[in-house]
Amino acid sequence: MENKLDNFLKKIRFKYKISILNENTLEEVFHIRLSKGTVVGAGFLIAIVYFFLIAFLIIKTPIRGFLPGYTENINLRRQLMQDALVVDSLSEQLDLQIQYMEGLRAVMSGKVLLDSASTTQALSNITSDKISLEPSEREIAYRDSFEASELENINSINSTSEEVETTYLMCSPAKGRVIDTFNIRKRVYGTTIVAVQNTSVLSVLDGIVISSDYSFRNLYVLCIQHADNIVTVYKTRQPFMKQKGTKVHAGEILTTFRNGMDSYFEFELWKDGVAVNPLTYISF
Repeated sequence: MENKLDNFLKKIRFKYKISILNENTLEEVFHIRLSKGTVVGAGFLIAIVYFFLIAFLIIKTPIRGFLPGYTENINLRRQLMQDALVVDSLSEQLDLQIQYMEGLRAVMSGKVLLDSASTTQALSNITSDKISLEPSEREIAYRDSFEASELENINSINSTSEEVETTYLMCSPAKGRVIDTFNIRKRVYGTTIVAVQNTSVLSVLDGIVISSDYSFRNLYVLCIQHADNIVTVYKTRQPFMKQKGTKVHAGEILTTFRNGMDSYFEFELWKDGVAVNPLTYISF
């Protein structure tokens, strides 16, 4: 066993001479002596240096944003929100241009008199004016019957509120001035506030988006299902950044009120199909 170990060490330590000769004079220009152990050690050292160099580049440069786990970087999230708002603005502008072209085509074909559209903006709104957003009589009747059925399902709110309060710690969905509060008799099922500019709407708990629609009241509506039959409803005049089926975490940004944007916001909290007062659990 010792002879084998000695032979192995001798092979590793045995040095080889690498020479570079002049082709014409055969004079030795350069030479180096290396052993197998030296080559292995040098290769290992170079690998370590490369490893730390790559790790440094990943940690200290924006490359880290492409790695799993670094996508929650606050700067990256802020940039994503800004890009989403820009895309939304461009989409709205594109729709306006399409409406303008449709109106212009109607004028050129003789379907619309040129004098009937005094401004470019009015001309672009010809198509959109044909769409009525007012609720029909059937919609109003269905809404009244639905709200009446919900009132019959309201049980003891005090017992429900104690269960939610002792089990969950909810974060505030938004900060602002409360302009309307929960009132079952007046069929007000949530809290309405005017949010502070440059603030965001946040998810109060972990959950999954079960609905993301646009209501007849010209509001974007987002519904999130949480544990134990808790559902939160968010209503704003700004589009949300979450789609149906998306998982969200407590405190995650749903939309942002930028400067100059309408910061109207409604929030509803439902437990087991019963609306409860959000002000009992959350400070806006």
